[in-house]
Amino acid sequence: MPENLPPPDPQLAFTRLFVANQAALHGFLVSLVHDLHAADDLLQELAGRLWVKFDSYDPGRPFVAWGIGFARLVAMEWRRKQQRLPLALDEATLDQLANQAADQAGQQDERREALHECLKSLTQHQRQALHLRYQEELSVAAIARSWKRTEMAVYKVLKHAHRSLLDCMNRALSHPQS
Repeated sequence: MPENLPPPDPQLAFTRLFVANQAALHGFLVSLVHDLHAADDLLQELAGRLWVKFDSYDPGRPFVAWGIGFARLVAMEWRRKQQRLPLALDEATLDQLANQAADQAGQQDERREALHECLKSLTQHQRQALHLRYQEELSVAAIARSWKRTEMAVYKVLKHAHRSLLDCMNRALSHPQS
């Protein structure tokens, strides 16, 4: 590491990883406990546990997969504490549900990575249109005004960007890179 660079801040690294994967971890918890409020509470507990164990996290491994391992334990502990459950599920069924949710989270990572790569294949103009429309949440009319183009021209750019992304995603996900 070059001497003039400060050492990486583990708290900042953890925060970035946790925030980026929070929705997937929350969804995983909801799939196990079937209670949004409980899942919210468990997510807070999970964040604390992950922070305590963060020094053992292997950055070469997806954070969401690492977090799901802990989330499974947190959810199972919560379920054991419950006297009555809306669905009486045995441990084998819960384990199967947890495995399926973990697989789906892994697939989400693959799709997210494919999307990131596919976005690179778009023209700068197409990426800008998508950014303005979906991240800045501008209307097509507002984009057209700022570009001094017709709304139809903006719709065409968006349509071509969507089609290119769909084609690229279909190729990427049907032939995953090894």
